Amino acid sequence: MNVAILAFPLYVLLMLLELAYERVSGRHTWRLADSATSINTAVLRVLLEGPLRLLLIIPYAWLYEHARLWTLDPTQPWVWVLGFVAVDLCFYWAHRSLHRYNLLWGAHQPHHSSEDFNLSTALRKGAFQTAFDWPFYLPLALLGLPLPLFLLLLGIQLAYQFWIHTQHIERMGWLEKLIVTPSHHRVHHGQNDCYIDRNHGGVFIVWDKLFGTFAEEVEPVRYGVTTPVRTFDAIALQFSWWRLLWADAVATHSWWDKLRLWWMPTGWRPEDVRQQPWPKMGADKFAEATPAGLKAYALVQFLLLNGMALAFLASVRQAALWQAVLLALAVLGTCVSLGALFEGRARLWWLERLRLFALLVLLALWGLWLAPAQWPLALAMAAVPLACLLWLWRLSGRHDGAASALLRR
Repeated sequence: MNVAILAFPLYVLLMLLELAYERVSGRHTWRLADSATSINTAVLRVLLEGPLRLLLIIPYAWLYEHARLWTLDPTQPWVWVLGFVAVDLCFYWAHRSLHRYNLLWGAHQPHHSSEDFNLSTALRKGAFQTAFDWPFYLPLALLGLPLPLFLLLLGIQLAYQFWIHTQHIERMGWLEKLIVTPSHHRVHHGQNDCYIDRNHGGVFIVWDKLFGTFAEEVEPVRYGVTTPVRTFDAIALQFSWWRLLWADAVATHSWWDKLRLWWMPTGWRPEDVRQQPWPKMGADKFAEATPAGLKAYALVQFLLLNGMALAFLASVRQAALWQAVLLALAVLGTCVSLGALFEGRARLWWLERLRLFALLVLLALWGLWLAPAQWPLALAMAAVPLACLLWLWRLSGRHDGAASALLRR
């Protein structure tokens, strides 16, 4: 049972309710480019989660079969309760470690990279995080928690954390003493000095209070990271921190520092490269540069991207490998193109035209060679990139407006 997939309709409903509330209240925490980027990172996570999750499942299953100390009965309610508490404790230490070390922070930083804080931020995931946090859950296999129950409890624990990514719920009275609330998690996402590396808990805030990482929300939160990613490209932001580390590893003259900087505390740099500045958060948020004439086009591409992601989820188990690969390539290309759209990059027309032509080629391969029996479907789907090409051509052909100027650069 995949809890994330089952919870997806609820996520969508809650995001729509938050948007509706903001429209009524006049307090806006959503921006199109930033929120779309957050959701696009969830799409990337969908593409990679299956293979990366094997890094957890395979050793967990082996330890459970060959080294468990007890055998816990999944039909007993107390096993579910204690198992859930244990999963949350393991999450706390995994989460805290992701903040603690340079290499691990690179996998988790994408989640904190948004300068906004709303329910879409919950979906802004580090696509490679699963490759780094899996060892923290292996003790549960030794304790005898069955793998199916563990995966179910982990899914529930992660799903709980969706609703706490909001600015519209204030403090919640006595619940603040027990569970992680939106107030607690706003602190966790703050780059204020008093908030950095605080409130790592997923469901129970008692871990932070017990292990000395708790902080109250006492001043307005400034969201984001102190070394901003400055991009709406969902793929590029996955590597933002690692690029900085790699640049330092190349620049330093010390071979020892080249090796150890990856495992040093987050933010540590070799002494001989510290004079080379890293990006610093400015006074203003990183803003989208999409001309008004292209915003509707960008929104349509964003919706198409999510449609492709849902198609991937729905068909990945039944589809042939080549179908999954082609769909994944289309999703990745659209992520890159959307980043260019939101940032107003030069050569946008060429990048977007290349992507749309590539989609047409992929569909041609599908309908003419890989699955000739499905050529009517491939032909029908080819109408979408053709329509997008026509739309862009009409925008670029206008004699005024920022959209036309950008597409001609």
